[in-house]
Amino acid sequence: MTLKSLARYRSAWILLLAGLLTVTVYFPGLSGDYVFDDMANLLDNKRLNIESLDYDSLKSAALSSGSGPLRRPVSMLSFALNRYFFGIHPFSHKAINLAIHLLTGLALFVLSRMLVRACQQQDRGPLLPESAARWLPLVITSLWLVHPLNLTSVLYIVQRMTSLTALFTVCGLCVYTAGRLRMLAGKPGKLLILAGFLVFGGLAVFSKESGALLPLFMLVIELTLFRFRDSHGQSDRFIVGLFVILVLFPAGLILLKLALDPEWVLGGYKLRTFTPFERVLTEARVLMVYLKLTVMPTTGALGLYHDDIVISRGLFSPPTTLYSLLALSGLFIGALALLKKQPLISLGILWFFSSHILESTIFPLEIAHEHRNYLADFGVILALGSTITVIPMQKLGSAIRVITPMLFLWMFAYTTWLRADQWSDNVNFAVFEARHHPQSYRAVYAAGRIHARLALNGRPGSPDEAFKYLEQAADISTSEIMPSIVMIKLAYLMDRPVKQEWFTGVLERLERYPITPSALNSLFELASCMQKQCTFPHETMEEMFRLTLENPGLAYNGHLRAEAETIYGYYTINIRGNFEKGRQLFFQAVDSDPRDPQRRINLINLLIVMNDFDAAEQQLELFMTAGTHSGSKEDFHMLREDIEAGRIAAISDTLENPGAE
Repeated sequence: MTLKSLARYRSAWILLLAGLLTVTVYFPGLSGDYVFDDMANLLDNKRLNIESLDYDSLKSAALSSGSGPLRRPVSMLSFALNRYFFGIHPFSHKAINLAIHLLTGLALFVLSRMLVRACQQQDRGPLLPESAARWLPLVITSLWLVHPLNLTSVLYIVQRMTSLTALFTVCGLCVYTAGRLRMLAGKPGKLLILAGFLVFGGLAVFSKESGALLPLFMLVIELTLFRFRDSHGQSDRFIVGLFVILVLFPAGLILLKLALDPEWVLGGYKLRTFTPFERVLTEARVLMVYLKLTVMPTTGALGLYHDDIVISRGLFSPPTTLYSLLALSGLFIGALALLKKQPLISLGILWFFSSHILESTIFPLEIAHEHRNYLADFGVILALGSTITVIPMQKLGSAIRVITPMLFLWMFAYTTWLRADQWSDNVNFAVFEARHHPQSYRAVYAAGRIHARLALNGRPGSPDEAFKYLEQAADISTSEIMPSIVMIKLAYLMDRPVKQEWFTGVLERLERYPITPSALNSLFELASCMQKQCTFPHETMEEMFRLTLENPGLAYNGHLRAEAETIYGYYTINIRGNFEKGRQLFFQAVDSDPRDPQRRINLINLLIVMNDFDAAEQQLELFMTAGTHSGSKEDFHMLREDIEAGRIAAISDTLENPGAE
């Protein structure tokens, strides 16, 4: 290949090198294991174990998630296909996540080039030097690909939901920008815009609800670059009407919903330890943390868990709350002031704010997660890169525009490589997280939990480490019961003294604080342990279940209540041997969460065991008609076969033992 050819494809070669660098820095982390929410969402989800690609199996897998109102079927389908073709090993899941990350980077490069092109077509003429217009998309994409803040969206397997949504969102923005450029050139582009929005917008929102931000990103691009103009410089009625329908109308509906039914949002705070006002105040500080981690990320500040962030109880509690609000207000006002003079800088800042409008405002989500910045940090990088291009640096300008991105590229890539290496080993990862986030309940508990497993496998020193971390975790969180329950189990299984204060702590927290999914999982583990070596009184376990079901928080969450009733039913049947009470609890679970097919499957199986085949038949008829999310025909036929087999077995038993009742 000649030098002329190399120069011609220079962008492609640089982009390829950036991709190879990305694979290199992420590669150590591909050998890591499942972590945190991967367990409940993926490993414990049996509906992902599809054995064929028929419609019924795919539908059941796609609708198998309980996350979000839309159940994220595109993401769940991808996990099912992943498992079908490559098995359950985490390596293939992480490798595919990395492939999605690379595709998203490629889409961002295409989008960046079109944004720069649109910027160059401003009325005032080119706003960027030609050389800067060429290298800016490459720099932005390369920095984004290796940025350590994006690591959790790749190596934290379940966050494929985030990366898939981002991929489809960026593809939708590429189509929108291409359509707008065509319209400004006097060519047809409306159908392209509509098709792109419907196809990629649909894929985005059914991957994760944050895909609903696509119209807002489109609006930011329109405000900063196209300004609702047509090819003659006049206001384009189609574009104006499009954003009235896609942005203003939904925003109005949301505000109306909040006004008429505030419990729509406020109800979720019944399971939180902060108020809506406190969350909004805290998120101001969180956004400043995100900005800092985007510009100057360090391995000590980054982490899977950020539950160590102190809640803001007022403007001066802590004082950084007010400073953060003022800084963010100044940043937002600055973005508006730069709309005409520096549209790319303005676009980057407004992009960052738009990315966080769902997850960092009034909605009752957890306070902070790094994956929420997967697209947001692109806006920050775009704004910073655009700032460098417009600073008048005379003779040193060219050198600085090359050296500065290279320094940041090295810093980002090295930090990501260090983090990926940490993620390659669950033990080292857990200890590292606990060391750098000593006030994070989740980080400290994870370290204790993993040492507990090692202790049961005979690793010297791990028992003491487990109790140390678990005691520390129990002290950090006054509401969680998991550390105490793990200590109870570990003490029984290792023949160590069991402290009464652990039981007392569990009972107090079940009574005083909202019930969480993790608390229910812990109760299930403790109940299961009673089949082994956990020999504490049944009265204590019964009291735990009583306090759980009487907890006011379960009145607002049918899914959690059904889970609690199912676990109590499991304990009642398998450990206490009380089938009739277990039957009542399983019926209650169906009533609490009638759309979850697993509740009815559990009930039908129990009725078969109890030889109540008529009741099992009645529940089976309801199985496909009760509006369940993922009741499959395969399950239906299997249950029917089990009922018939049970009837035959019962008749045979009666014939063989005519005197038995």
